[in-house]
Amino acid sequence: MSPDSVQQNLDNVALMFPGQGSQFPGMAADLAREIPSARALLERADSIVGYPLSKIMSGERGAELNRTVYTQPAVFVHSMAVWEIIRERFPLNPSISAGHSLGEYSALCASGVLDFETALEIICVRAKAMDEAQPPGTCGMAAVVGLTAERVCEIVAGVRGAEVLEPANFNAPDQVVISGHLEAVRRAVDALAGEKRSRAVMLPVSSAFHTSLMEPARNALSDRLARMSTATGLFPVVSNVTARPHPASDIEIKQLLIDQVVHPVKWTDCIRTMLEHGAGMFVEVGPGKVLTGLLKRIERSARAISVSDLDGLNALRGAGA
Repeated sequence: MSPDSVQQNLDNVALMFPGQGSQFPGMAADLAREIPSARALLERADSIVGYPLSKIMSGERGAELNRTVYTQPAVFVHSMAVWEIIRERFPLNPSISAGHSLGEYSALCASGVLDFETALEIICVRAKAMDEAQPPGTCGMAAVVGLTAERVCEIVAGVRGAEVLEPANFNAPDQVVISGHLEAVRRAVDALAGEKRSRAVMLPVSSAFHTSLMEPARNALSDRLARMSTATGLFPVVSNVTARPHPASDIEIKQLLIDQVVHPVKWTDCIRTMLEHGAGMFVEVGPGKVLTGLLKRIERSARAISVSDLDGLNALRGAGA
């Protein structure tokens, strides 16, 4: 297989970067064991955050990996370790990218808008602020599958009462995540049980991500982003808030990242924007295969590869055969 044949088959590549929920014990373990650049990146991340993040990723620290303060940096570092290897080994020239929630920072880092250290430092601030935004046990989230976004929003409006209950992720035409005060989320799940050919499942989180209840996190993140500097990206990054490519303006990029915390993730529209830009192959970069699964719900004919580990790298190599 020649480099030219790989390039021919990997033209018009769109990158997708996962967010919280894709973590698993043993993240990047095979990459760090076999590939020096991945091992060096994990060591650098440990130094930046000031604690053994790599051990948390490996599963050596028990359930800590599922705490938001550790999950978000872990997913980011895994994604960037995979991306570093892809950059080293493949003649990939992405045309556009997007990341789901936290993954938007990975996309901006891969593009070169943010450097690795800055992105990781901001993510640590973001994760801590989001984890502390509400008292434990007061909020929650649920995934709704099988209904249109319009129908989910109708039900949400009918049961929220005086509490906060909002759509948090528009993941696919038939998948919406709702988020808010715990009792309101439970009322919605009960109401949704009466809908045909659908299901609603409480998620194992105790926060109300991407809702107005994240305003305290928004304020904390705003303070850190004010000191952030950006560079011109190598390829466009689609914003979760607008579902359009980020503008070049430093100020506007910061504002979109601040707003992202309290706005729903418009993932379906993000994918459609990348398709409009001519994406011919989607490559999911980072832990898990969640985004590849959502892609198939949005556009069944779309081609995609998930690259999370050594097997994924081999699959990417095979895509050029």
